[in-house]
Amino acid sequence: MKRSDLICENGVINDKKAGFFVHDFELYGTKCTEVRLEENAGKALKKSPGKYFTVYSDGTDCRFCLTELLKRLIPDGAALVTGLGNERVCSDSLGVKALRYIPATAHLSVHDDFQALKMRRVTVVETGVTGQTGIESASQIRFLAEGICADFVIAIDSLACSEPERLCRTIQLTDTGIAPGSGVGNDRKEISSSTLGRRVIAIGVPTVIDYDAGEIGKMMVSPRNIDKLIAEFAKNIGLAVSLALNPELNEAEIMSLII
Repeated sequence: MKRSDLICENGVINDKKAGFFVHDFELYGTKCTEVRLEENAGKALKKSPGKYFTVYSDGTDCRFCLTELLKRLIPDGAALVTGLGNERVCSDSLGVKALRYIPATAHLSVHDDFQALKMRRVTVVETGVTGQTGIESASQIRFLAEGICADFVIAIDSLACSEPERLCRTIQLTDTGIAPGSGVGNDRKEISSSTLGRRVIAIGVPTVIDYDAGEIGKMMVSPRNIDKLIAEFAKNIGLAVSLALNPELNEAEIMSLII
């Protein structure tokens, strides 16, 4: 069985009785699909119930679309934004590199301009991977979220897909959280409302896919230009998160806050 983190690869169709709701639409010229799973549908698919947005893009010209969709998912309050993955492995570095475009603002909340610009209190953290730290990302995030009284968490990570046309051409956003490594058979502790006690918005791009190499066996592979693709996705996702969290600021103002 091929491994995948994408809801769009589960063959979901509209079936109100079964608890599946699917809606295709276009936003800022970008094709999107919204899938809503009720409790019974989630159990049938072994997916968490909630909202899933799929954005069909190669990472370019999707920033406004992502920003708008994130506004639909992000609740009020203070945010903890975390980049999951390993920066040393290009295909797994999306989350870490996206953080470069998300300025931390929690330490600025004492300034008058913070209130005047209606800025949100944002804390940004790179968790690393368990092999580097010896600590599960979910445990780190839970400890930090409780310590800083974050109202919700945004987690950005690389995903796996099973269909070639999805590889680095799809962005998934969901309010159901994420299980790091699940798509490549390296399951870690789930990062979700049930484990953290607060809402979790997950954003991911499939950067690897199953490949059958014959006698060598199956392996996970990435596109040849994965470094360029990761850079493009990281910038667009990072800026979209920043703009959605602080809608009173423009892109230039966001960049001026980045150290």
